[in-house]
Amino acid sequence: MDRIKVLQLQQKYYVRTSDLHEEIIKALPEKDYEVTAAYFTGEPTRDDMVTIAEKKKYFNLSKKQMKGFRFKAIYQLWKYCRDKAFDVVITHRFKSYDVMLIANKLLKVRNCISVVHGIGDFDRIYRRLISNLFIDDKWTIIAVSQTVKEYLIKQCKCFNDNNVKVIPNAVDLEYIESSMLEKNVARQEVGISESDIIIGTIGRLVKVKGHEYLIKSFAKVLQENSKIKLLIVGGGGLEFSLRSLVEELGISEKVLFAGEIFNAYKLLKAFDLFVLPSLEEGMPLVLFEALIAKVPIISTNVGGIPEVLNADVAKLIPPRDIDSLTDKMKEILDLSVCERENIINNSYHYVKENHSIQKYREQYRNIIDI
Repeated sequence: MDRIKVLQLQQKYYVRTSDLHEEIIKALPEKDYEVTAAYFTGEPTRDDMVTIAEKKKYFNLSKKQMKGFRFKAIYQLWKYCRDKAFDVVITHRFKSYDVMLIANKLLKVRNCISVVHGIGDFDRIYRRLISNLFIDDKWTIIAVSQTVKEYLIKQCKCFNDNNVKVIPNAVDLEYIESSMLEKNVARQEVGISESDIIIGTIGRLVKVKGHEYLIKSFAKVLQENSKIKLLIVGGGGLEFSLRSLVEELGISEKVLFAGEIFNAYKLLKAFDLFVLPSLEEGMPLVLFEALIAKVPIISTNVGGIPEVLNADVAKLIPPRDIDSLTDKMKEILDLSVCERENIINNSYHYVKENHSIQKYREQYRNIIDI
């Protein structure tokens, strides 16, 4: 029996240990599936992690070629898929979906899957129009949360209960836990002392991640607790403006920008408190990773986050609400040792019981095998 040929398609090359793209590949044993991972832009350098896919394809298109109507990307993908005769194509995020959506009107791959990782992908009129014009019964849309599914159905008349399925994000709990650095080692990695009280966050330095609200809240908490520091892990276009904000607030000595760190989840045990101040999210993996690390969590109640976090495992606040974030940070920092242990133990057991990667892999296999 011939193996099922699967193409997993992404806009740009980026691989880390806990990526769900890689977990989908792990769900597909080589004896039954031939998996190719393809990327429109970028390719691994000597120091980069390489995908575990059996085959790799790098289209090496420029960022400019992935803007606008993406004609070259459509042509290159059409030619490649025509030659390889894939049975299944899985796309991640809008641009990969858009290119395959158009190319497949000629290719007619029988099973196309688009994974939508968050809210906002279909806010633009063009994106709704192209979906309504080109989508057909060959497509299944995977939403990472019920909230994302409801958003998709509301935005596009072509999306409905039949073609939009929910597969919540998950993590390989045992692997992630075994890979985490112990507290003192993690702190040494980023140059912070054992005695510091660390409020930390991990995420790209872009507007949607809400770092400015965290910084402003931290400045307020710092007025009452001079022992705390803020560790921001991640890189991005807003680094200069965020550093300027820190200087303006006069807290430069208390805020550390660690930059982008590969597999940053390994550092989570360095934190005494993890904060996710995002304005929009789908189902961020870093929350599951923080639960495994046994770190108290404050998160905004956006996207699919309230579906997986409740009052027993985390503190939820509205986005952009500096006062609420300030109050919750003070509340957690003032917890007794016993109260803190109760929260982190509840969190740890919750994620262990409810977000196993085995179920995630099985759900994807079921859709790929349709």
